[in-house]
Amino acid sequence: MQHYRITARLLSPLMIQENRQSNLSQSVNFIPGSSLRGSLAAKSIRLGGSPDDGEFRDLFLDNPISFPNLLPSDDTKAATQILPVTSFSCKRNPGFRKTGAHGVIDFLALKLSEKISKDNKHECHCPICGSELKKFIGFWNENLDSPNKFQPTMLYKRHTGIDRQTGTVAPTIFFTHQSIANFQKDSATGDYLPQLFIGEVYLNHQQLNHLKPLLEGSVFLGADRTRGMGEIELTLEPLPTKLDVGDIDDWNAEFKDKVSIISNVNLPDGIYFSLTLKSDAILVDQFLRPSLSLQLTFPGIETELKMVTSHTIRGWQASWGLPKPDDVAIKMGSVFLYRYTGDAFDELKDFLNELSYIGVGLRREEGFGRVTFCDSLHIVKEVI
Repeated sequence: MQHYRITARLLSPLMIQENRQSNLSQSVNFIPGSSLRGSLAAKSIRLGGSPDDGEFRDLFLDNPISFPNLLPSDDTKAATQILPVTSFSCKRNPGFRKTGAHGVIDFLALKLSEKISKDNKHECHCPICGSELKKFIGFWNENLDSPNKFQPTMLYKRHTGIDRQTGTVAPTIFFTHQSIANFQKDSATGDYLPQLFIGEVYLNHQQLNHLKPLLEGSVFLGADRTRGMGEIELTLEPLPTKLDVGDIDDWNAEFKDKVSIISNVNLPDGIYFSLTLKSDAILVDQFLRPSLSLQLTFPGIETELKMVTSHTIRGWQASWGLPKPDDVAIKMGSVFLYRYTGDAFDELKDFLNELSYIGVGLRREEGFGRVTFCDSLHIVKEVI
């Protein structure tokens, strides 16, 4: 399997609704893998393909590609990552210090020390203005030396309902539609630049050959396509290296040191590592009930802490003409902290590498359940 970066450039505004029907239609601020998968499958059928064809089945059914979420970026070469839910910033002036804001701090080490001892409760406030700290959510470039948050420009379109009897404005009926703009404004120069979204995908040689024709020309996805919205241009470029969990041993040492500095607590023996959801994960227990726990099956791994939030995944199946079944998912950015007490360290690293490739939970072919390990933000000891 070869590792590729897939880049989408918006040619028109894009609206991917959070809810199926509402007078307030809000759009997500990224391109979900399920929407990307559906748009490419629809294009394959428009080009004369069929669900019974070998090429179609190889891409979407029998040996499906795990289509990634495409996250906003301002550079085709820069990595984009979800900010973990353990990230906090000033309520009054949130953001990284490099951008002139009051800075971002990670609370994973602090929350673990509080769990170990109730005497380690901390009242945390902004070190600059003393204001309350709030969760800092979104996407960033994963660069500790020059951190930058990515936020696409959002557009709002408002219109009233029309009374069918009189042809005039209907009272009490008002609609607001939110969409992602097909541009972004450079804060330094004031120039308008294309809006880009980036993700990573694994393809074998056969899948690559089948996928290339679908990437030629435009692809349409999202809502209001009949009104000219949702047109994107996709490009694919190989990446030189495979995803790797990094140096767990160094991360473990830095994390333990951070905990001891914060609370003067010596953690139990073992190797600590974090898991962050790069996309929503749909997890179920042995009775297929929704679950908010992620138990890793490798012997010797114990769950030390989890900081998760959940929401309902809704979607539309165009070929059925019906809504997809609702699923309860753990939101991307949720964090799990584990401790490994065994001695098979090389095998552990191989297991985690495999997990970063195959993902966790259900509907992984739609981009759900992607994970990353040992986020560098968790071991930063100062506000950045």
